[in-house]
Amino acid sequence: MKSFEQYIVHFNGLDNKSYDFDFEVFDDFFKNFENSEIKGAELKAHLVLTKKTDSLELEISLLGSVSIVCDRCLDEYKEDIEFKDIIYVEYGDETNFDTNEDFVLLKRGENSINISQFIYEFAHFGLPIVHFHPENEKGESTCNEEMLKILEKYSLVEEKDEEKLDPWLSQLSEIKNKMLNN
Repeated sequence: MKSFEQYIVHFNGLDNKSYDFDFEVFDDFFKNFENSEIKGAELKAHLVLTKKTDSLELEISLLGSVSIVCDRCLDEYKEDIEFKDIIYVEYGDETNFDTNEDFVLLKRGENSINISQFIYEFAHFGLPIVHFHPENEKGESTCNEEMLKILEKYSLVEEKDEEKLDPWLSQLSEIKNKMLNN
Protein backbone atom coordinates (compact mmCIF):
# COMPACT_ATOMS: atom_id res chain seq x y z
CA MET A 1 0.00 0.00 0.00
CA LYS A 2 1.13 3.54 -0.69
CA SER A 3 2.42 5.73 2.10
CA PHE A 4 -0.17 8.44 1.35
CA GLU A 5 2.30 11.21 2.15
CA GLN A 6 -0.22 13.91 1.24
CA TYR A 7 -2.42 12.72 4.16
CA ILE A 8 0.31 13.04 6.81
CA VAL A 9 -0.41 15.91 9.19
CA HIS A 10 2.56 17.35 11.08
CA PHE A 11 1.67 18.77 14.48
CA ASN A 12 5.11 19.17 16.06
CA GLY A 13 5.66 22.81 17.00
CA LEU A 14 1.98 23.73 16.79
CA ASP A 15 0.40 25.58 19.70
CA ASN A 16 -2.38 23.97 21.74
CA LYS A 17 -5.37 25.08 19.68
CA SER A 18 -7.38 24.04 16.60
CA TYR A 19 -6.06 23.94 13.02
CA ASP A 20 -7.86 23.32 9.70
CA PHE A 21 -6.55 21.13 6.89
CA ASP A 22 -8.18 20.30 3.55
CA PHE A 23 -7.60 17.26 1.32
CA GLU A 24 -8.94 15.99 -1.97
CA VAL A 25 -9.63 12.29 -2.43
CA PHE A 26 -9.93 10.76 -5.90
CA ASP A 27 -10.17 7.34 -7.56
CA ASP A 28 -6.54 6.35 -7.07
CA PHE A 29 -6.86 6.66 -3.27
CA PHE A 30 -9.30 3.74 -2.94
CA LYS A 31 -7.46 1.57 -5.49
CA ASN A 32 -4.67 1.25 -2.93
CA PHE A 33 -6.93 -0.55 -0.45
CA GLU A 34 -7.45 -4.24 -1.17
CA ASN A 35 -11.10 -4.68 -0.13
CA SER A 36 -12.58 -1.29 -0.89
CA GLU A 37 -16.22 -1.21 -1.99
CA ILE A 38 -15.54 2.23 -3.42
CA LYS A 39 -14.40 2.12 -7.05
CA GLY A 40 -13.92 5.84 -7.57
CA ALA A 41 -14.28 9.10 -5.70
CA GLU A 42 -14.54 12.86 -5.80
CA LEU A 43 -14.39 13.78 -2.14
CA LYS A 44 -13.34 16.77 -0.12
CA ALA A 45 -11.96 15.90 3.30
CA HIS A 46 -11.75 18.56 5.97
CA LEU A 47 -9.77 18.00 9.16
CA VAL A 48 -10.00 20.08 12.29
CA LEU A 49 -7.00 19.05 14.39
CA THR A 50 -7.21 20.22 17.98
CA LYS A 51 -3.85 19.92 19.70
CA LYS A 52 -3.87 19.57 23.46
CA THR A 53 -1.00 19.08 25.90
CA ASP A 54 -1.53 15.32 26.23
CA SER A 55 -3.74 14.39 23.27
CA LEU A 56 -5.11 15.28 19.85
CA GLU A 57 -8.65 15.49 18.57
CA LEU A 58 -9.25 14.83 14.87
CA GLU A 59 -12.63 15.90 13.50
CA ILE A 60 -12.85 14.64 9.93
CA SER A 61 -15.65 15.59 7.52
CA LEU A 62 -16.15 14.06 4.07
CA LEU A 63 -18.33 15.54 1.35
CA GLY A 64 -18.70 14.47 -2.27
CA SER A 65 -19.56 11.38 -4.25
CA VAL A 66 -18.16 7.90 -4.77
CA SER A 67 -18.66 5.16 -7.34
CA ILE A 68 -19.91 1.87 -5.97
CA VAL A 69 -21.47 -1.28 -7.44
CA CYS A 70 -25.25 -1.62 -7.30
CA ASP A 71 -26.33 -4.71 -5.32
CA ARG A 72 -29.25 -5.26 -7.69
CA CYS A 73 -27.89 -4.86 -11.23
CA LEU A 74 -24.10 -4.91 -10.59
CA ASP A 75 -23.48 -1.69 -12.55
CA GLU A 76 -21.48 1.13 -11.00
CA TYR A 77 -23.29 4.27 -9.94
CA LYS A 78 -22.54 7.49 -8.05
CA GLU A 79 -23.51 7.72 -4.38
CA ASP A 80 -23.34 11.01 -2.50
CA ILE A 81 -21.50 10.97 0.81
CA GLU A 82 -21.64 13.37 3.70
CA PHE A 83 -20.02 12.02 6.85
CA LYS A 84 -18.39 13.50 9.94
CA ASP A 85 -16.80 11.90 12.99
CA ILE A 86 -14.15 12.50 15.64
CA ILE A 87 -11.11 10.41 16.50
CA TYR A 88 -9.41 11.00 19.85
CA VAL A 89 -5.66 10.41 19.85
CA GLU A 90 -3.82 9.64 23.06
CA TYR A 91 -0.11 9.03 23.51
CA GLY A 92 1.20 5.61 24.51
CA ASP A 93 4.15 3.24 24.31
CA GLU A 94 3.35 2.30 20.71
CA THR A 95 1.17 3.40 17.82
CA ASN A 96 -2.06 1.41 17.64
CA PHE A 97 -4.99 2.47 15.47
CA ASP A 98 -7.05 -0.63 16.38
CA THR A 99 -7.62 0.08 20.08
CA ASN A 100 -11.20 1.36 19.95
CA GLU A 101 -13.57 2.88 17.43
CA ASP A 102 -13.18 6.39 18.85
CA PHE A 103 -9.68 6.31 20.36
CA VAL A 104 -6.29 5.51 18.85
CA LEU A 105 -2.84 5.48 20.36
CA LEU A 106 0.12 7.34 18.96
CA LYS A 107 3.62 6.56 20.18
CA ARG A 108 5.03 9.25 22.46
CA GLY A 109 7.44 11.50 20.58
CA GLU A 110 5.66 11.16 17.21
CA ASN A 111 5.26 14.50 15.49
CA SER A 112 2.81 13.59 12.72
CA ILE A 113 -0.18 11.38 12.01
CA ASN A 114 -1.33 9.80 8.75
CA ILE A 115 -5.11 10.21 8.41
CA SER A 116 -5.54 8.14 5.22
CA GLN A 117 -6.93 5.11 7.12
CA PHE A 118 -9.52 7.33 8.82
CA ILE A 119 -10.60 8.84 5.48
CA TYR A 120 -10.95 5.33 4.01
CA GLU A 121 -13.03 4.09 6.94
CA PHE A 122 -15.23 7.19 7.16
CA ALA A 123 -15.99 7.04 3.43
CA HIS A 124 -17.20 3.45 3.89
CA PHE A 125 -19.16 4.37 7.03
CA GLY A 126 -20.93 7.01 4.94
CA LEU A 127 -22.25 4.44 2.47
CA PRO A 128 -25.80 3.13 2.74
CA ILE A 129 -26.13 -0.47 3.92
CA VAL A 130 -27.80 -1.48 0.67
CA HIS A 131 -26.37 -0.11 -2.57
CA PHE A 132 -29.06 0.56 -5.17
CA HIS A 133 -29.20 3.02 -8.04
CA PRO A 134 -31.27 6.03 -7.03
CA GLU A 135 -34.81 6.33 -8.35
CA ASN A 136 -35.64 8.85 -11.06
CA GLU A 137 -38.11 11.72 -10.63
CA LYS A 138 -41.01 9.31 -11.40
CA GLY A 139 -39.96 6.98 -8.57
CA GLU A 140 -38.66 4.33 -10.97
CA SER A 141 -35.42 2.43 -10.61
CA THR A 142 -32.48 3.65 -12.70
CA CYS A 143 -30.83 0.21 -12.60
CA ASN A 144 -29.68 -1.52 -15.76
CA GLU A 145 -33.00 -2.50 -17.43
CA GLU A 146 -31.57 -5.60 -19.11
CA MET A 147 -30.31 -6.92 -15.80
CA LEU A 148 -33.67 -6.24 -14.13
CA LYS A 149 -35.42 -8.26 -16.85
CA ILE A 150 -33.00 -11.13 -16.29
CA LEU A 151 -33.55 -10.98 -12.53
CA GLU A 152 -37.31 -10.99 -13.02
CA LYS A 153 -37.09 -13.93 -15.44
CA TYR A 154 -35.11 -16.07 -13.01
CA SER A 155 -36.83 -14.97 -9.81
CA LEU A 156 -37.85 -18.04 -7.80
CA VAL A 157 -40.79 -16.48 -5.97
CA GLU A 158 -43.45 -14.22 -7.38
CA GLU A 159 -44.99 -11.76 -4.96
CA LYS A 160 -48.47 -13.32 -5.23
CA ASP A 161 -47.09 -16.82 -4.54
CA GLU A 162 -45.17 -15.83 -1.41
CA GLU A 163 -48.06 -16.48 0.98
CA LYS A 164 -48.78 -19.89 -0.60
CA LEU A 165 -45.19 -21.03 -0.06
CA ASP A 166 -45.02 -20.20 3.63
CA PRO A 167 -48.31 -19.33 5.36
CA TRP A 168 -46.75 -18.85 8.82
CA LEU A 169 -44.49 -16.19 7.34
CA SER A 170 -47.60 -14.31 6.24
CA GLN A 171 -49.02 -14.53 9.78
CA LEU A 172 -45.73 -13.33 11.26
CA SER A 173 -45.78 -10.37 8.88
CA GLU A 174 -49.32 -9.49 10.01
CA ILE A 175 -48.25 -9.58 13.69
CA LYS A 176 -45.26 -7.37 12.92
CA ASN A 177 -47.46 -4.85 11.09
CA LYS A 178 -49.94 -4.75 14.00
CA MET A 179 -47.08 -4.11 16.45
CA LEU A 180 -45.67 -1.31 14.29
CA ASN A 181 -49.07 0.37 13.95
CA ASN A 182 -49.72 0.43 17.73
